[in-house]
Amino acid sequence: MEVMSTKVPTLGPRDSVGDAAVQMHEFGAGYVFVTDKGNPVGIVTERDIVRKVVAKKRNPHRVKLKDVMSSPVAWVPRHMDIMEAAKEMTRMKMRRLAVMHDGEIVGVLTVQNILYIAPQLIEVTRELAANGENDVDRRRISVGQASGYCEVCKAFSDKLDYIDGELLCPMCKEGKE
Repeated sequence: MEVMSTKVPTLGPRDSVGDAAVQMHEFGAGYVFVTDKGNPVGIVTERDIVRKVVAKKRNPHRVKLKDVMSSPVAWVPRHMDIMEAAKEMTRMKMRRLAVMHDGEIVGVLTVQNILYIAPQLIEVTRELAANGENDVDRRRISVGQASGYCEVCKAFSDKLDYIDGELLCPMCKEGKE
C-alpha cells in the first residue's frame, strides 16, 4: 500500500504512558501500537493519554500501556486496494489502521494519508455509509481483521469476531454457534 506510513511506533504492554508520549514525539505520530511478542494487541493514542491519564491526574510514568490501550487492533493486509481500505476505515469508524504482512505491522494507514493522495475517497466512503451500506447488528459483528486476545480463552488471535458482546477467536466462536 503506497500511501501508508512505514515508520510505526511500537512498545510493549508493560511500557509506561510516559514512554509512549516520548515515542509519539520522536516519530511525529499521535499513536503507539502495543505489541506482545511481535503481535499487535492494542493501540494508545494522544486522546487516550489525555482522557485516561492526564485528565484523571495519573502519573504517566506509572501507568502501563496495557491499562489504557484500545483493543483489538484493526488492520488491513499490505496488498489491499486503497479504496477498500478507505471503506474499511469508514465501516469501522477508525482514523487509522495497522497494515500487516506476514504477521507483522509494516505500516499504518491514516485518514490523513488517504486525504493527501485521494481526498475523493473519503467522500465516496461517507456516501456509502449514508446510504446504509454500513448498517451493523451490534450483537454479531464480524470484526474479521482485528487482532487481540480472545475474551474466553485469552489466546492471541488475529481473526477476532464480536459475538454476543465478546471478542472471540475462531475456536471459541465455534463453541458459541
